[in-house]
Amino acid sequence: MTDDPTPMTGERMLERLAALAQEKRGEDLVALDVRDLVEYMDYLLVVTARSERQNRAIAENLIRGMKGEGLLPLSRAGFEVGNWICIDFVDVVVHLFTPDTRAIYDLELLWADAPVRELKLPEHMAEESPLER
Repeated sequence: MTDDPTPMTGERMLERLAALAQEKRGEDLVALDVRDLVEYMDYLLVVTARSERQNRAIAENLIRGMKGEGLLPLSRAGFEVGNWICIDFVDVVVHLFTPDTRAIYDLELLWADAPVRELKLPEHMAEESPLER
């Protein structure tokens, strides 16, 4: 758990979840601000992984990382199959997709009325990894 006494707002949670997804090489992160559209969440975070195994690894990292912040998900689904995993942290709902599954469901189109929120990720997350050189 962090020593930061500031409460975890939806915005801070979104940034933390995005950073945790990138730790496991989540790609094409898109954050949608749905506060003006629905009352049951603030943000929707969509992430792509290259495989079902990577989706599970990202999901486990999100749950473990948020547990360290004192937060557990309200629900989670899709671990069995792995091509689409949904984790509900109440203020932020995360959807992890393999590329083909993300293209089929196209949540960005479904939520087209929601503004895209720019993510402020740590600088080291934005740099090219040694494996990509």
